[in-house]
Amino acid sequence: MKLRVKLSIFAIILGMLMIPAYFILQTFGVFQKETVLSDYALAVDVNGKSYEAWPLINSFAAMDKQEENRQFYYRIDMSHLQYLFNLAYKEYDVKPGVDNPYLAGTVNYQRTDHNYVQTERQYENANDFTTVLNLYDQDGQVIYTYDNTGKGDKQLVESIIHQGMSRSTNGGGGEAVRDPYINITALFRDKLNIDVKLTVDEEHKVVTIRMNKSEAR
Repeated sequence: MKLRVKLSIFAIILGMLMIPAYFILQTFGVFQKETVLSDYALAVDVNGKSYEAWPLINSFAAMDKQEENRQFYYRIDMSHLQYLFNLAYKEYDVKPGVDNPYLAGTVNYQRTDHNYVQTERQYENANDFTTVLNLYDQDGQVIYTYDNTGKGDKQLVESIIHQGMSRSTNGGGGEAVRDPYINITALFRDKLNIDVKLTVDEEHKVVTIRMNKSEAR
């Protein structure tokens, strides 16, 4: 009987210890399949060389942890998303550089008349409205619409934790930082006929984006 009581007490104590451990591990994104690229430089492949992707930002980009069929994601609520469309449509040139020995230079994005990312207010009445993000192709056709809720939409937008980051809550505590990231690999493949591949150089901490026209299926 005493052994059973001791085991019960031990189980209760273990359970109490596991709860904060779970939240700590969740904050570091241990239980999700994606990882935010804040520990890597973000680059673009041009003729086999890696060029700095700025103003695309590494902490707004994510990829699958698993290498097989790896998907690339980017924050859908950030205006930088426009530059990914510029890359897809080859609306850029490159500037060689010598500052960073691990990158061949920088990408210069061209100014075009195309606004691939647009925000729209949808009014419910004279006072209340919701914000919608529309993504367009080069022909001006809407290819994706997202209600700007800050959450996943159970389609191409995932709610991804930025590992190691937390936000304060009204109660004074902290919670894991979750933000909406759209699956660029799936979006560009299905809507623009563009294949998006990633090359990960763990030694030099560079993730390079490569975009090419999809082969005929």
